Amino acid sequence: MSNVCEYCEKEFKRESTLLVHLCEKKRRWQERNDKGVRIGFNAYITFYIYTQKSTKIKTIMDFIKSPYYNAFVKFGRYCISINAIKIEMFVKYLINKNKKLDYWSNDSLYSNFLIGIIKTENPIDALSRALKYSMKWAEDSNQSSNDILRLAGANTICHMIISGHISPWVLYSCDSGVTFMGNLTTEQTKIIWYFIEPSGWSSKFKSFNDDVVYIKGRLKKAGW
Repeated sequence: MSNVCEYCEKEFKRESTLLVHLCEKKRRWQERNDKGVRIGFNAYITFYIYTQKSTKIKTIMDFIKSPYYNAFVKFGRYCISINAIKIEMFVKYLINKNKKLDYWSNDSLYSNFLIGIIKTENPIDALSRALKYSMKWAEDSNQSSNDILRLAGANTICHMIISGHISPWVLYSCDSGVTFMGNLTTEQTKIIWYFIEPSGWSSKFKSFNDDVVYIKGRLKKAGW
C-alpha cells in the first residue's frame, strides 16, 4: 500500500512520515468545522449556483482544493468579525452587484446592503433580532437585557445600529430608544443617520401600524 497523501497526492516512503505530514489542503480539512470556514464554504456554494448555473453540488473537498478557498474564508471570518446578519442574503447581494470576490470584505458594501435590508425586512424579524441580541449583551455585560439602550453606552449602541442588530423598528418604539436618540451628539447622529432617517421611518410606521402597535406592546411589557 503506497503512502500517498489523499489531499495533495504527495508520496512518502514511510507511513510514519505520511501520518505527521501536514500540507495546506490537509490543514484546510482539519479546519473544516471552523465557523469562518463554514461561512466561506456556504458562500462558495451560493456563488457557484448563481454564477456558474452549476447542477453539481460542491463538496467540502471541492472547496478545499479551490484556488478561491482563501478569499472565501477571508470573507467568512470578516462576517464573524463584524457579527454580520443575514449572511446568505449579503452573499446574493454581492453576486447580484457583480462585486469581485476580493472586495467582499468591505465595510461600505455591507453598510449599503444593511441599509436596504433594514428598510425592507419584516418588522417582527427586526424585533426578534434585537431581543435576541439584547440577551447576548446582557449575558456578556451582566446587566438586564431591557437596559441595553440605557446602559450599553452611546458609541456602542451606534455600532449596534449600523451593524444591523438594533433596528429603527425598535429604537422608535420604546422609551429607552427615544431617550437614547434624544441624547445623541451631532457626530453620533451623523454616524447612524442613514439607518434612522426620521421622515422615511415615519412614513413606514404609518404603513405598518399594526406591527408598530405590536412591537411597542412587546417592548413596553419587557421594560424597554
